Amino acid sequence: MVSADHHPDGGSFERLMREAEQAAKGDEDLKQRLLTERVVREFVKRLVQEQEAAVNYEISVLGFHVPKRNRTKPPPHAADDHHDHHQEKKRHFEQIINKKSSSSSIVTQEPKKQQRQKKRRKITNRTRAAAAAQVIEVVPEMPERFKNEIEEMGGSKVVLVIQKKLMMCDTTERHNRFSIPIGKIKNDFLEAEEKERLIDRGEAIEDVKLIQPCVSTVNVRLKKWDMDSSYTFNLTRTWYKEAVCNTANQLEIGSRMQLYAFRLEHNNNELCFALVNLDLVNN
Repeated sequence: MVSADHHPDGGSFERLMREAEQAAKGDEDLKQRLLTERVVREFVKRLVQEQEAAVNYEISVLGFHVPKRNRTKPPPHAADDHHDHHQEKKRHFEQIINKKSSSSSIVTQEPKKQQRQKKRRKITNRTRAAAAAQVIEVVPEMPERFKNEIEEMGGSKVVLVIQKKLMMCDTTERHNRFSIPIGKIKNDFLEAEEKERLIDRGEAIEDVKLIQPCVSTVNVRLKKWDMDSSYTFNLTRTWYKEAVCNTANQLEIGSRMQLYAFRLEHNNNELCFALVNLDLVNN
């Protein structure tokens, strides 16, 4: 790039650039418009000065000025030379504008690029933090009264099936189900024969014992429900009437629940569940 000291404009473009930047106050589009307008004004001013210099030269040499209307028409080649001269000057100033504008754009746009990169990094970090918070979910231990109840029933092999908040569909009579989404299951709780029965043949497992949050036992049905591209397990049949309507369980939308599975080995390894209301335990 040609320095201002050696550039044909004698450094005037640098001055115009500084004035435009000061007037624009950080607005890049406004700066470019102001710069273009001022360069054009300077160009016109220079042309006027050149014309005045020509008039002064005529007066100093000839002693008088010949008006344009009295001048003879210059030969065609002279007119072409004059036109080419002005076209060359116009191209020269356009090159100056393009070079200066491109260089200034690189300088001004680089910080914006860095800001966008920083913003993307912040968003990515927040997303990762949110994902990590979901992965590192606090899983409270089963309350002692449920452990005692399972022990009295002769249960063993206790595993946490799911920890979730109750949705509206978990609490309404119309739906009459406690959903167990496949994607939220924490531990495998079904045996091979039960999987074949539920998943492959679509049959339900009837009369599954469920220890409610109030620590009384009811029988429910375990069934697979097909969805668009997946499926879910549900506790149904007496769910709404026996569990939701039991005010001692305090099953409300947003209640934090834990569903455990355990086995009665003395009764052919029978599958049973225990439902813990974490909000009820904490209160």
